Amino acid sequence: MEDTEKEIKGDVALAATRKGLMYLMLERSQNTSSPGKWLFPSGKIEDGESMREAALRELREETGLTGEIVEGGQPYISEGELGYWRIHPFLVEAEGQVELSKEHSDYTWAQIPGLKSLDTLGNLKSLEKLGVIDG
Repeated sequence: MEDTEKEIKGDVALAATRKGLMYLMLERSQNTSSPGKWLFPSGKIEDGESMREAALRELREETGLTGEIVEGGQPYISEGELGYWRIHPFLVEAEGQVELSKEHSDYTWAQIPGLKSLDTLGNLKSLEKLGVIDG
């Protein structure tokens, strides 16, 4: 099915979060959609909020971290358990210590080769769209 034929549920801001060469991935908890899957901090863009603001808000809400957006990437369509979403990825350099929200049960900081071994929701596509890895 072509992207234009898919029913898009909404827009999601994604914060591909790093400290130096280490990237942060979060594991979805059992009381959320896609439990056990790993992903970057992300969530729906709220009314009146820019995509950049949403990415930083989701980072703060889900991890307690603050950060600075280094770069924005091209949006893409991703399929999750609850349908198709338009993902707007941002590369964020983070500060602080992780304090997980109830949406997540675990987290890890890993270099790119380590990220590839995680059971993700396809979020490494965000790193492709940000030019961090090749597609």
